[in-house]
Amino acid sequence: MNPPQLPPLPATPSAAASFIAVTAKLSLLMAALAIAWSLLQLLLVALMGHMDILHAMQNEGLPVPPSMLWLSEHALSLSVLGLLLSIAFLAVSWALLKHREWGRIGFVVFLVLVALANFAFLPLIHGMFDSMQAMVPAEFLNSPQGLEMRVQLRVGLWTSLITSAVTALALAVLHGWLVIKLSRPDVRALFR
Repeated sequence: MNPPQLPPLPATPSAAASFIAVTAKLSLLMAALAIAWSLLQLLLVALMGHMDILHAMQNEGLPVPPSMLWLSEHALSLSVLGLLLSIAFLAVSWALLKHREWGRIGFVVFLVLVALANFAFLPLIHGMFDSMQAMVPAEFLNSPQGLEMRVQLRVGLWTSLITSAVTALALAVLHGWLVIKLSRPDVRALFR
């Protein structure tokens, strides 16, 4: 009499397949959160359309920087663009999870574009702090409290620049590592 046969053990996924699954699932979560944020942002833009904040600032005699005017004029289109990019990232992440080649390529493109965008936005930080200072009346800026505020703004500017640059560099390294990992032959072999 032969002993009963045990069923074969299920094959364990390779390290490359596990890497893809984890990366894709985290990306799906981030894409879902980005879509929720974009929808919330669209709601806020719609509500802000009913409250003319820039007009109220001008009525109070506060100067409105050109960058704020531009953002106000393009808030809806920027929010829709953010939503569309989030939906595209969701689609690419899903395709990555399903081992589609176009998903792998699209994911690499997103990684590179986000890394570049992080560096491209660094110069905008200076403009943001200049806009904040431009909103304060000149007579206040020349007072002792205004001098203290200008020092705080300068410290805030440098803190923001340094932390943003370090973050952009760290994300660029992480994204570069992911691009290299997604380009390895054992990972590419899993895609069709």
